[in-house]
Amino acid sequence: MRPRSRNRSRLLLAMATAAVIAVLAACGGAGSSPAAPGALPDRAPNAKNVVPGQFYRPTTLHIATISGADEEATTARYTALVDYLGKKLGMKTEFVQTTDYSSVIEAMRAGRVDIALYGPFSYVIAASEANAVPLVAVPNQDTGELGYHSLIITNVKSGLNTLQDLKGHSMAFADPASTSGFLFPKLILANAGITDPDHYFSTTSFSGGHDASLVAVAHNQVDAAGVCDSCIARYYEQGLADPSQIKVIAQSDEIPPSPVAARGDLDPALRQQIIDLYVGLQKDAPEVMMQTEGEKTQPKYPYAPITDDKYQVIRDLADKLHVDLKELG
Repeated sequence: MRPRSRNRSRLLLAMATAAVIAVLAACGGAGSSPAAPGALPDRAPNAKNVVPGQFYRPTTLHIATISGADEEATTARYTALVDYLGKKLGMKTEFVQTTDYSSVIEAMRAGRVDIALYGPFSYVIAASEANAVPLVAVPNQDTGELGYHSLIITNVKSGLNTLQDLKGHSMAFADPASTSGFLFPKLILANAGITDPDHYFSTTSFSGGHDASLVAVAHNQVDAAGVCDSCIARYYEQGLADPSQIKVIAQSDEIPPSPVAARGDLDPALRQQIIDLYVGLQKDAPEVMMQTEGEKTQPKYPYAPITDDKYQVIRDLADKLHVDLKELG
């Protein structure tokens, strides 16, 4: 991973988003007529423009997530779930991978994605900018709680043991729309008096994902990184890094879970079917849940329904840190 400045990272993010918009426009055609019944619309209407009782029920359900550093591994994790949902719903399903949360949000806003797995912060952006609504989330399989933590990590051989030790060193964040890979690491730093990361660190960069950040720290490509605890536990099991290489030097308070969310104009009856299938997955198809969540043992806790109010803490934090949701969405 080549470190780059935060401003350059934002520029690259904006360029990537613009490219996605261009591709989506090319697929749907600018100014095209309303989609035929059952087809994907050119653009999802804003919530205020949705007439009660009139919702979209696509012939193919498009389910999206970001790929992280390993696209093949992500496909392997989600293929069984996508196929299972299609079989149980009696409809075609298609798995969509994108490189970052901004692309998923724009695809949902443009009506090309129906269901997506977001991080808490990217969900808040999607709710604001793409009319997303949360459906379910998976509890922490160790505690049963609907939440997790952000960590700031270093390499054990680096000699960097505190946040103060990081001054003048390189810092990686996961994604500008990542909760535990950007927003909460910024809060950890701010609470320690580090309010200007761009000047505190020698370089700041966006790695593209928690897995890439972990690998970068393990291989001394970056001095420190913000990651989520449940993510790196899974990556350790996958062999991406040896936990003995990694030191945790700071941890956040509990963060709301990453939700599976739907576009707000999706048929409510279909949304409820999807919620029911997720909630029943642990009992009815535990092997599918194991594969989706990257677990090696049968999950102890099932998916749980979740509502938007759970994420108000994220909105409040974004306001506190002066993060512009529209800029990131």
